[in-house]
Amino acid sequence: MKNILLPTDFSENSLNAIFYAIDMYRKDSCQFTLLNTYKVNGYDSESKLSAIPGNATAEKAKADAEKNLKEFILKITTQKKLKNHEFIGITSNDSLTEAIKKIIAENSFEIIIIGTQGSTGDYDVLYGSNTKNIMEEVQNCPILAVPSHITFKEIREIVLPNGYKMRHHKKDFDFITQLTEKFNAAIRVLHVVEDGELSSSQEANKKHIGLYLRDVSHSFHSLEHVSLPIGIYCFTESRDSDMIAFINKKHNFFQNLLMSPLYKNLGHYSTIPVLVLHQTKNQD
Repeated sequence: MKNILLPTDFSENSLNAIFYAIDMYRKDSCQFTLLNTYKVNGYDSESKLSAIPGNATAEKAKADAEKNLKEFILKITTQKKLKNHEFIGITSNDSLTEAIKKIIAENSFEIIIIGTQGSTGDYDVLYGSNTKNIMEEVQNCPILAVPSHITFKEIREIVLPNGYKMRHHKKDFDFITQLTEKFNAAIRVLHVVEDGELSSSQEANKKHIGLYLRDVSHSFHSLEHVSLPIGIYCFTESRDSDMIAFINKKHNFFQNLLMSPLYKNLGHYSTIPVLVLHQTKNQD
């Protein structure tokens, strides 16, 4: 049985991401773990006092969160429930990112699926701060960020931007190759460069990627004289691609990409889920 982690703030955006997850794994036996983090009035998430047993304010906040989560799960299962799917709920007084780090350290999850926006629903901001923090800081589990108002459709093509600047390990591609096999999809490796040719080390790294993807349908593509955000946008839009995947090791990569003015302007119209895969550390 696959274990899928679904962080939620009870918003319509998170509900949409949950429905996307249910449809994506509709043929699999799954346990969906819904995680909700809550605040205690008068305490921040770092305060140890809020966690002291017997603290009436903290106990009420916890009880309210558990009640709301139970009702939210009932809402989900009433609207969309498959016989091969189970749902459980977990609440935490930690920050969302810290709560996720703790739960994935204690449990094995196939993937984390989260909406790109929080409860504020700010449509001038495609990616909320929680989503960006999770994409950047949670590094031991694949993460799929689902834009608002999109529904799941069969995955035919996954675009994998890569600069060929780092040597990858085969393990870095395990999840994306499994996903490709699951949906009989294809991976399009995209190199976007503003100028210059590939160095010998980049050519070698590109060759290794080809070896790691040899058992699945894939191809290599290159766009020149264009910035990364525009290159990704134009490529995925022109091909009607179904997903963008990043394998990341560089700190602040997603913060820098998603916060860039170009990406904000283009991403406002985006309807493509983003899959985040962090590069294996301490490679040979």
